[in-house]
Amino acid sequence: MNFVGHIQLARLHLSGASSPPDDLGGFLLGAALPDFAAMGRFRLTDRPQDHSVQAGVGLHHRTDEAFHAHPWFRRHSKAVSAELEQAGIGRGAARACGHVGVELLLDGLLLDDVAELRSAVETTTARTTDRELGLHAVVDPARRDDWQEHLQSVATWPLPRDYRSPAAVSERLRRILARRPRLAFDAEHVTLVADTLATHQPELEKGVEALVSELDATLAA
Repeated sequence: MNFVGHIQLARLHLSGASSPPDDLGGFLLGAALPDFAAMGRFRLTDRPQDHSVQAGVGLHHRTDEAFHAHPWFRRHSKAVSAELEQAGIGRGAARACGHVGVELLLDGLLLDDVAELRSAVETTTARTTDRELGLHAVVDPARRDDWQEHLQSVATWPLPRDYRSPAAVSERLRRILARRPRLAFDAEHVTLVADTLATHQPELEKGVEALVSELDATLAA
């Protein structure tokens, strides 16, 4: 699950929490923080100082565990990967596109369907520059200057509305995976990846409501 989905699941979790964290926005930020780090090629090496952010990070990991084991994700990711591999894309790239591509399309669908989520995402990205949260200390000390610069960049990110578009997602996948030689795919395959994602998108849409509901129930248990 990507950061938009994590923010939505965190919002739902808060709505049913018997003892919510002190800083609700900090909790949402924590739920997205591991993805913000990964998108900048950082690794969280220390726990956040702020307890609400810390709790959000904990929910992030629980959400990922539940999501990656869920039949909805496993079915659609496997189907996209298999179709791409059969079409001639290398196995590593096909599996990466099936995994990340499905996650990004899910984010796009959620942003379209949940008006309150759009505001929550914008508020969450903006809080990456909140010095009181002590985010500077969660990565390797040798990389903290770069991390601070990355957090400043995250705060300016626009809503990723293009996640709704298979063509835009395909191009984004090409850029992301280009940094990983074993997962990269050629520019000539961008259209193939886009067409494959577009073919599967209607089926993705049908199951999103049930997916989110079931994940929320799992996290509340």
